[in-house]
Amino acid sequence: MSAADHSRGTSAPARSPDHSSLVANLVTAAAGFVSLVQVLRADPWWPLWVLTAALALVGLLAYRLRQRRWLAASVSLGLLLLLGGAGVLLAVTRPDHRTATAGPTSTAPTAGPTTAAPAAGPTAPASTTSAPTSSAPTPTGPATVLFSDVVQLGKKTGVELDRGRAERRNTQDADVDVYLDWGYILYSSARHSAMYDDSNKGPERDADARCRDYRESGQQSFAHHYIGGGNQQYCFTTSEGHPGWLQAVNTLDDGGLIIKVTVWRG
Repeated sequence: MSAADHSRGTSAPARSPDHSSLVANLVTAAAGFVSLVQVLRADPWWPLWVLTAALALVGLLAYRLRQRRWLAASVSLGLLLLLGGAGVLLAVTRPDHRTATAGPTSTAPTAGPTTAAPAAGPTAPASTTSAPTSSAPTPTGPATVLFSDVVQLGKKTGVELDRGRAERRNTQDADVDVYLDWGYILYSSARHSAMYDDSNKGPERDADARCRDYRESGQQSFAHHYIGGGNQQYCFTTSEGHPGWLQAVNTLDDGGLIIKVTVWRG
């Protein structure tokens, strides 16, 4: 056997392309899209962002096909399909952000004073002593605090506050008053689904009056909000109808959140 044949026979086999980096990139992209879906759930402009990203991916796919880069085109197509699935998921599962409008209560006009016909015969002298009208003012003192403390929420956890203490819940049931979902999405009570933005409106000591005013005047509200840190404040209603107020204190690296919560008897 010649030396050339011997060298061909002993040469190392061709290595198969390493797809580990491609798989890692796909996993990272999928995780990024999951986080994007969570963030977009609180953004009323989410269709515009999804359409913009879809057009960018379509352009990238066409460019890769023109270059005959089949692997890159396949990745672009996969991302486009994933984005489409995310858009469908948002359209199906995203709660309807309707404005909570409490219409003004109109009282029917009272009938005008009726004139009674004069009674025949002598009329009895009218009594000069009229019954005292009781006009005692309704007490308007400070509302009774039902709960007030700092609460730490992990992702996919909530608390029930109507019993005067923070009772942790691992599922978003009808009794949960505040629930933290993936991506720092904070939900209010499912029975009322109303969170009023109170950010930079004032300190906690005046929050009770502000929260009641938001609810009675039909202020715009949403079922949940994205908590990105800072001085975000929201008014909400507990599952039993008590007015509540919360302030974002800090976000945690593992997806958790620390909030200051106060609930009044309503």
